[in-house]
Amino acid sequence: MNKVASYLRGHISGEVTTRDDVREAMSIDGGVLRLKPDMVIYPRNTNDVRKVARFSWQLAEKGHVLPVTVRGAGTDATGAAIGKGVSLVTTAHMNRLFEYDAKQKLVRLQPGVTIGALNQGLALHGANIMALVGSHPYGTVGGAIASATTGRLAGKYQTIEPAIDQLEVVLANGDVLQTKRINKRELSKIKGEQSFVGDIYRGIDRIIEDYAEVLDTLRSNDAVGYNTIADVKQKDGSFDLTPLFVGSQGTLGIVTEMIMKAEFRSLHTAVAALTFDSSNAARDAIDDLCKLSPAFVEYFDAQLFDTAAKAGREYAFYAEAASTLTPASVIIVGFDDFSERHRAKHLKRLTKRWGKSEGVVLASADGDKAEDILAALDVAHYTMWPDQATGATPRLFGGFHVPTERLEDFARGLELLADKEHVDLPLAGHAYTNTYSVYPTLSLSKVGDKQKIFKLLDELTKLVYDHSGTMLAEGGEGRVKAKFVYSHLDDKLVQMYDEIRNVCDPRGTLNPGVKQVNEVRQLAEILRDHHEAGQNARYGL
Repeated sequence: MNKVASYLRGHISGEVTTRDDVREAMSIDGGVLRLKPDMVIYPRNTNDVRKVARFSWQLAEKGHVLPVTVRGAGTDATGAAIGKGVSLVTTAHMNRLFEYDAKQKLVRLQPGVTIGALNQGLALHGANIMALVGSHPYGTVGGAIASATTGRLAGKYQTIEPAIDQLEVVLANGDVLQTKRINKRELSKIKGEQSFVGDIYRGIDRIIEDYAEVLDTLRSNDAVGYNTIADVKQKDGSFDLTPLFVGSQGTLGIVTEMIMKAEFRSLHTAVAALTFDSSNAARDAIDDLCKLSPAFVEYFDAQLFDTAAKAGREYAFYAEAASTLTPASVIIVGFDDFSERHRAKHLKRLTKRWGKSEGVVLASADGDKAEDILAALDVAHYTMWPDQATGATPRLFGGFHVPTERLEDFARGLELLADKEHVDLPLAGHAYTNTYSVYPTLSLSKVGDKQKIFKLLDELTKLVYDHSGTMLAEGGEGRVKAKFVYSHLDDKLVQMYDEIRNVCDPRGTLNPGVKQVNEVRQLAEILRDHHEAGQNARYGL
């Protein structure tokens, strides 16, 4: 492998290293697996990425597969940011914010730009990428696109896909594709080209025709596989490959630049916390709260607050509520109207409806006074990362969708599952979009808990689908979830995913094993034996 590293050093401007400690650092992500790359490359520009991809492609033609895995900050929890072969890390150099067009509210940037840096830059213009609000600030924008991030504001401002105007993508063979919406005539011209780009347009258009009936069954809130293919071709015949790369986790191409659409954002948020003594009553309130057109509606089982309190972190509104009732659930709702009067009107409506209701305690605030309530949006931290380093919550049990009308039945099923597996499963999530997570505390140093990870994933996936849900409303399946999710899908749908991948990556060089079924035995072999939070701890858990 040192010969390969030496060759690449002579052909790209970025750095190439085979140091064991660097490779070890890149062997883990925010999940539970460990997969050590053969080398780590820090590309400086699109041309570097092209050369690495082309080299990998040419090796594959000769029967030697050198996989390429793109990595941002490594916050993904599904194993999509780790892999053998080359770990292509964008954060070192490909982290530039090129320009912002204030008139069109378009920003051009590279994938290694952190979400925090982008938000801060846009904030100077009173704007933001709303889909990224609430995401890890040290996570990268490229990673957010690759994982189809859906933040807490998605109920009002939609997911990340509509926020993407254009992408520059390095394809598996090293060619560069500039995505944009083209008309029928332009599509016909590209399909006539004898090139890999032409092959992809021809192949994807054929799949759209061949699987028309399957596309009609896809749900807009389902991020599994390559479901965004449904958004590629419009009824007027226009065609845009941009959606296909959203949520693809680096398996169809390597995004090296993007143009994104920002929106003006209010600097102030009015917020209210409703503490219920009945979880059923809290879940019943969700629909009424969503009708008020809030920026977000966040649901929490009270157990998450109790765990925080045991660790010494008490929230004033929760402590006050707990003095008058026994909390079961908490809902935090926010309003980001530009007008202070409108925000006050929303809070007044909440007070009128729930301020004197039995079994509910309401606390509200606006502006700077809202900080204590807003801080509670991160209450799950104390469950996910307890002080005892032997235990933590693997971030694998989130991002699933359950419709509000089935949420109560789902919650009962979750209680039965928790009793069966002898583990607490507190529920929390974005109630506006019905996207939830559960937070079991497990220990990777215990054989029983390591086995329980896969058992819980299997049982939780069944429970979600049994209640008309989808297991991946946000985030990808990566290496870990595909087996459990794909078993609930129609065979023809899985076949369509395979064909899409074969069109874009016919030699299997882009992130093999990701968004593909891996048997539990294979996953168990690369399961870590302890939790590691050191990398993330530098920026905040």
